[in-house]
Amino acid sequence: MHELHGYRKHHPRNPRNPRLDGPSDSIEQVILRRGSSRKFDRQAITLSQLKTILDSSTCGIPADFPPMNDAYLIINAVEGLNPGAYFYQWDTGTLECLKEGNFRNEARHLGLQQDLPGDAAADVFFLADLNSVLEKLGNRGYRAVQLEAGILGGKMYLASYAQHLGATGLTFFDDDVIDFFSPHARGKSAIFLVALGKGRKVG
Repeated sequence: MHELHGYRKHHPRNPRNPRLDGPSDSIEQVILRRGSSRKFDRQAITLSQLKTILDSSTCGIPADFPPMNDAYLIINAVEGLNPGAYFYQWDTGTLECLKEGNFRNEARHLGLQQDLPGDAAADVFFLADLNSVLEKLGNRGYRAVQLEAGILGGKMYLASYAQHLGATGLTFFDDDVIDFFSPHARGKSAIFLVALGKGRKVG
């Protein structure tokens, strides 16, 4: 346990205290409005909206294990960002461009050939180094990394709906996700995917 606390001390996750911009709905209103988007309009969201989602969801969770998930993004339509693949730096709140390009078709493929990730403004893939996690936490590590990704994804849902955007959690082709983000993601495993954007009403 001492080793884990020491790891957390020297590897803090985004210690900043983000301020949510935009609508000031109560948490109760946001929770009631929250759901999983069934379709996205191919419309851009703003960089400020994306940054609010990323910053507010990655500012830390109370846990007895260190931060384990990394966030990789496919940006399809975000004002102020070139379309491409990105890596999110938790501690500085910055996006590192891994490669530029229109990857809507690739996003659709990675999300099990579903339209949602291809139509979304941005897709956030949570990846983790499972070998390192299991070495530190043993068999509990896999459950812990899944729990952390689920909590981070849930916070992204709330931050999206607080800004009257949409979000949905999806599954994926595991190995293809790693291949797409490599060489940066080499050695990691895909854990969770959240698609973000402007939800389209169905029916």
